[in-house]
This record gives sequence, structure tokens and C-alpha cells, in this order.
Amino acid sequence: MTKVKQSRLVSIPKSDLDSLEATVETLENEYVMDQLERSEKDIQKGRVRNARDFLKEL
Repeated sequence: MTKVKQSRLVSIPKSDLDSLEATVETLENEYVMDQLERSEKDIQKGRVRNARDFLKEL
């Protein structure tokens, strides 16, 4: 059995394309991805603050 791969045209709204491009850009940005990883570790270790308390400090 042989399968032939075919090219397909896909149409999506411009806003969806923009969102996908922004996601790819974020995933390719090493600095941003490092910050996200560090943030996730902080959350897992319980190093978090209540947003209301944080805003009061500003």
C-alpha cells in the first residue's frame, strides 16, 4: 500500500494566523522561555503572592 502526501490549502482567519505567529515567536525566544520555566518552578515551590497584596505594595 502506498500513500501519497498531498499539499492542501488551509484558510484561517487573519487573527488566528497572527496568534499562531505570536506563539511561535514566543516559543523561539530563549529569554522568555527561561522566564516562564523559572516562574513555573516558583509556583511549584509555593513562592507566590496574592495579586491584591502585590498591587497594594505598588
